[in-house]
Amino acid sequence: MPSQPLVVAAGVVKSYSSGNAVVRALDHVDVSIEAGEFVAVVGPSGSGKTTLLNCLAGLDDVDAGTVMIDGVVLGQSSDADRTDQRAETMGFVFQAATLLPAFTAQENVALPLLLTARSTREARRAARDALAQVGLGDRTDHYPAELSGGEQQRVAIARALVKRPRLVWADEPTGNLDTTSAAQVLSLLEELHAGGATIVLVTHDRSIAARADRVIEVLDGRVLAPVTAAPAASAVAFGGTALAPPAEGAVERS
Repeated sequence: MPSQPLVVAAGVVKSYSSGNAVVRALDHVDVSIEAGEFVAVVGPSGSGKTTLLNCLAGLDDVDAGTVMIDGVVLGQSSDADRTDQRAETMGFVFQAATLLPAFTAQENVALPLLLTARSTREARRAARDALAQVGLGDRTDHYPAELSGGEQQRVAIARALVKRPRLVWADEPTGNLDTTSAAQVLSLLEELHAGGATIVLVTHDRSIAARADRVIEVLDGRVLAPVTAAPAASAVAFGGTALAPPAEGAVERS
């Protein structure tokens, strides 16, 4: 009997108010992600890709449809249960590193473990190991203001990997970085994937998406015809032959 996908979304709808208008950010979206996949979610600004990540991860509630992670339907879980699930099994990396400025690198990385009732000694030891893994073993006592942008993002990845999560959500993690720092961050995500983690990466950069196992294309709040493998470099531009046109009835958005 085949195993169930790790993440399943069915008929997901999400809308936001914008002045007097209602913008449908996601319009009856269906997505499934297998355990161990590295999936890139791509699309232009305003396409709905970050909203999709937030809904899949349980950070945002959906207006209609269902999202299930590891067999648990998020809409049937309490906020506390969803928080526990994220704390125990997921890691997050965002475009901004979102580090606490009054905490050292080690303290920032240790924080997720302290929230899961680990001892302070165990959390600090694991944080040191995670920082060493991302090449920042000599920066454990530095504060965010003392780190470069690339170093801050590597601290954020250490914070995500310190729990050894099954599932890592990354929303434009290279968006604020120079080319060298971006390459380092992507390499770290690939190492996490090689270690067995499922990676869901949101990006507008087709060259980054090409490094994933599979690409999910989002446009006007809808998922286009599935791409089963990352497109080759010659077919990564918008309108490339690897991508299907929008589904009939796709919502037009300004």
